Amino acid sequence: MSDGRKRLSGAAKRKRELRAAYSPNPKQALLNFEAVDTPGESSAEDGGCAGAGCEEVTFLLDGQATNEPITTVSTSQTDVKVHISEEDYKTDLTVVNQLVAEFNPSILDDPGLWMDVNSDMRDFLVLNGPRQVKVFSFPKDSVKRSFHRMYYWRDLPNGDKLERPWLMYSKTQNAAYCFCCKLFQPNTLFALCSNGTKDWRNLARNLASHEKTPYHQRAFCSWKELEVRLKLKVNIDDKDQEKIASETHHWQNVMKRLVGIVQVLASQNLSLYGTSDQLFVPDNGNFLKIVELMGEFDSVLKEHLRRVTTKEIHSHYLGKTTQDEIIQLLATEVKQKILSLLRSAKYYSIILDCTVGNNHIEQVVLMVRFVTAIEASANVPAVVNVREHFLEFIDVDDTKGSSMAKVLLKRLEEMGIAIVDMRGQSYDNEANMKGKNSGVQTLLQELNPRVFFVPCSSHSLKLIVSDAASNFSEAVEFFNIVQSIYVFFSASAHRWEVLKQYLGTFTLTPKSVSASRWESCVEAVEVIRQQSGEICDAINAVIEDSALTRAAHSKTQIEGERVARNICNFKFLCGLVLWHDILLEINIVSEKLQEADLDITGVVKQLDKTKSYLQCYWSDEGFENVLKSAQKLAEEFDIDADFPPVQEVRSRHITNFHYEARDLITDPKQHFRVKFFNQVLACAIQSVEECFLQLREHSIIFGMLYDIKNLNEIAAEDIRRQCGALEKVLTHGKLRDIDGNDLHDELKALSKYVPVGSTPKGVLEYICAKKMITLFPNTFIALRILLTLPLTIANAGPGSSKLKLIKTHLHSTMVQDRIEGLATVAIEQELAQTIDLKEAVHVFASKKAQRSPLC
Repeated sequence: MSDGRKRLSGAAKRKRELRAAYSPNPKQALLNFEAVDTPGESSAEDGGCAGAGCEEVTFLLDGQATNEPITTVSTSQTDVKVHISEEDYKTDLTVVNQLVAEFNPSILDDPGLWMDVNSDMRDFLVLNGPRQVKVFSFPKDSVKRSFHRMYYWRDLPNGDKLERPWLMYSKTQNAAYCFCCKLFQPNTLFALCSNGTKDWRNLARNLASHEKTPYHQRAFCSWKELEVRLKLKVNIDDKDQEKIASETHHWQNVMKRLVGIVQVLASQNLSLYGTSDQLFVPDNGNFLKIVELMGEFDSVLKEHLRRVTTKEIHSHYLGKTTQDEIIQLLATEVKQKILSLLRSAKYYSIILDCTVGNNHIEQVVLMVRFVTAIEASANVPAVVNVREHFLEFIDVDDTKGSSMAKVLLKRLEEMGIAIVDMRGQSYDNEANMKGKNSGVQTLLQELNPRVFFVPCSSHSLKLIVSDAASNFSEAVEFFNIVQSIYVFFSASAHRWEVLKQYLGTFTLTPKSVSASRWESCVEAVEVIRQQSGEICDAINAVIEDSALTRAAHSKTQIEGERVARNICNFKFLCGLVLWHDILLEINIVSEKLQEADLDITGVVKQLDKTKSYLQCYWSDEGFENVLKSAQKLAEEFDIDADFPPVQEVRSRHITNFHYEARDLITDPKQHFRVKFFNQVLACAIQSVEECFLQLREHSIIFGMLYDIKNLNEIAAEDIRRQCGALEKVLTHGKLRDIDGNDLHDELKALSKYVPVGSTPKGVLEYICAKKMITLFPNTFIALRILLTLPLTIANAGPGSSKLKLIKTHLHSTMVQDRIEGLATVAIEQELAQTIDLKEAVHVFASKKAQRSPLC
């Protein structure tokens, strides 16, 4: 040219134009790349550029259309169409990637721009996370198919939707990619991991297949682990202490203190008011006394009390009505928290216990059990809790199973609790609750077959003892003698001191036999069995005590001789040996049922051992062993090892042969074996079998979930069969909770990751901590349902202890509404402590604004 300037070659010109389009200036680069879009599809809503002034830069291979990625960038430059060779194409896109990664965050939206992913770029992408294109007009292919937003979600068998955070769409390539596989490059040619897929017709099937593959699972875990490390490094220096300083109105401060006082008293199960409701008088109750005490040290309450005593104000909010309103406010807040947690948990079980209120009306104590499982996130650890919460008392006029079920369903509906999400029910062993024909459990299962019935373990164990101890006169007489020993020594402090002298350093002392606490039978029999000789010597010492007055000595002598005569009886000693062996064996199962991490398969095995032990015990050899042990005790007492003669029974005028045959047993030894030994063991074996039959069924259904780590040692067909059976019992019509085939694949994969000896709760915690819910959704659901069933105790504390606390309230003379409110706050102390007092005051003030300027 005449100006002497050198004319640029075609390749050099194209490179200069390319660099101009991607200016290294940060501000200009951001403007240039704000609207990366597909030609003709950009919109203002997507951040694209539409209308005049927007031109396009299109990259082609040698001027021809190609199946390789095509990059289209909207700019405000002159329309430039650049044709480059395939060799220069990759080089130029590398430059683009570097510029974009350095200056423009919009690279996160388009995996089609990620050509050569190095470690720095991977860290940048993982730290900022994938961004899914959702608001966009996805282009259609030749058969009118295209990508759709619905692919970002996975449909689970139970109707829930689980997000696929790893799935991305590239506008520039019109293809779908797997975020984690794209970054961590598994050794596979699957399109989702490399160049993206455009097979929209089979995309749903390909996604379902891809997310179950081992290489995707490994890439997903690598992604989450790198994300945790990067975010920890970024956020560790960003923590600072929040400063909260606010001044509130006088009445808000007063009400905040009054609500706090009620909260503390209710949580400690203490009464609020006394015989008087006036300030500074005796017996005006705990509430007013604490107000008076705080008024001595707290300026806010001191000023409030001054206004009250000088009659400067009339609405002082210290009366009984206000106390009741605050109690109901706190109880309502606690209840709403429980219902909110329950709804977020989805699956739940109900626990019912019948009792009689102070108004002599039959009541049902309603409790719920559910599992809260929160996946780990930035600076928030994973949390898995098995929770049991008290909801309310339900008054029941008719105790028939149908009537109680109707009232229960009505209350659940009023509280917004869906019956379709119920998975477990646990009651005491009353016929109207557990009856197979018209009991509550049967009626609920007719509405929802997925509601498993779990008999209350504590009631079942109590029945084993109480049935055998109360159904036969010989057994009743035995425990009466055991109780008389405790009564004799506990009648006076002097007798108890004499007993302690003979027992010495032995820690066991006689216990009372309680009808409601079956463990007392174990403790009472254990004491006498281990120290029968010392107890007998102590009784004789009390009888011969010369320090007693003549009248007292005569009474003590009569009582002591009667107790000693009953103990020094070979029949009683045989019964002592028998009951000690039976109760000791049952107590082993009881202790296992009280473990927080209950292994149901282990309990069932122990239960089978208990049953086998009792069956072996019920034999000629077992009976002879009882006699031999009783003979050793008789030698210590220096008494004859002979049964007392059978008392004659007046003949009955009954022609029934069976009654006549029973009366014909005159041999004392045979009489003890038939009337005592056989009947006690038969009743105990039957009770063990009936009370824990349901426990065996649950072991068969859920047993595989208790040992996931060792599933690889089990045949695949057996695991698949168990998964199919679990899917079947968790299916109702078209509704199902899990997919059996998917569960099988998940368990086989998960068994490689979980630590050795992991319990179901431990596995659930592992899945949440490692952010693997997306990988193992069916296992996540199955474990939550298993832990929802009241087979184990929640939070290392038995739910029955809560029921005992409720029943103590029922002995109060307070009205029912006040009792229920106090019981809610007292039982749910942890939730009550989380109530925001400031917010509670605002709620209370909104209702009472006309009485005093609280707001």
